[in-house]
Amino acid sequence: MAAPLELVDAERFQQEVLDERDGVVLVDLWSRTCPHCARLAPEFDAAADADEKGVKFVKVAAQDCMEVFRQHNITGVPTLILFKHGEEVARAAGFKTAADIAEWVSHYL
Repeated sequence: MAAPLELVDAERFQQEVLDERDGVVLVDLWSRTCPHCARLAPEFDAAADADEKGVKFVKVAAQDCMEVFRQHNITGVPTLILFKHGEEVARAAGFKTAADIAEWVSHYL
């Protein structure tokens, strides 16, 4: 499919994630200083590349958009949040492989 969309402000997050009424969005909330986030990044990218179900993959770095982290009560990174029609349906913390991500998302489609 495509590389994840990187969002750098709350307005774009609103538009691309919360206002998305037609599908599913998987958000990776991460930090540039987090070693676990660095391990997750290529797996998240691979999951996005392999996706055939039309899921939108989005990344938000704490350094760019702390407002989103506060709004969604993110206390640790990496955190993955799955949104369906603009509403949170699932949340997971920590490292996952691309296969783990695909399997986890498939439970909510």
